[in-house]
Amino acid sequence: MPRRELWAKIGGCLLVVALVSTRFLQLPRWPGYIREVRGLQPWFDKLSFLPPALMPRAFDLEVSYTWFGYSRGQILTLWGLQLSLWILETGLLLGYALVWITRPAATSPAKGFKEAVLPLLLVVLPFAIVSRPYTYNSWIPEKAGLHLGGLYAINAVLILAGILNIVGLAAMRKSFAIMAEARVLVTTGPYRRVRHPMYLAHFLIFLCVLLQRFAPPTLALYVVFVLGQVVRARIEERKLAQSFPEYEEYRRRTGMFFPKL
Repeated sequence: MPRRELWAKIGGCLLVVALVSTRFLQLPRWPGYIREVRGLQPWFDKLSFLPPALMPRAFDLEVSYTWFGYSRGQILTLWGLQLSLWILETGLLLGYALVWITRPAATSPAKGFKEAVLPLLLVVLPFAIVSRPYTYNSWIPEKAGLHLGGLYAINAVLILAGILNIVGLAAMRKSFAIMAEARVLVTTGPYRRVRHPMYLAHFLIFLCVLLQRFAPPTLALYVVFVLGQVVRARIEERKLAQSFPEYEEYRRRTGMFFPKL
């Protein structure tokens, strides 16, 4: 195995372990506590010495939304959606680690800034988006009639986008890469109709994050992210066209992010 590929596997897996560990620590904040899981609070309280970046302040979803007049059924629906999304996203992170470990070495490695550095910068950009302040409660307050419906819709779209991401990752498997590299040409699953279904999933995911954290700087970050991903997709396509003679025919019959009509 080339040394570069070995270090990529080690670094990627360590990052996933760190992200999954952080997600477990953030459970008391999101999806938060309801009656059925409040017994776990003393265990999480023992970790309160950790910095807020790792262990955010706990949030009692049921107490808070009951105070605003929502029924228990409405609160359980919101909590169930958020827990489902947490499970889906955590499973996706583990899926990334699995394909990273099992993928073969690239037949055509990334070279230069556009193929190697730009994709890494675009991977970091979403972290800047999700770290922006949460503003949803400011522009649609808890007492507003649209508040809970908006949260239902955002979480539902996030779940659907997460499923598309997982399906795309499962189809890609041995060809998965962050940098523009050629391994195996994948034309099965969602790739039969769309050349970049995972990028479409990312556009939807971070659009939802933008709605939750809407502000001019967050909007600017999202626009840069989308434009950067479009550029990245075109760079990848040139790389694949150089490595696989059949790619041009595949490109003619498929859409870039959406199926051709």
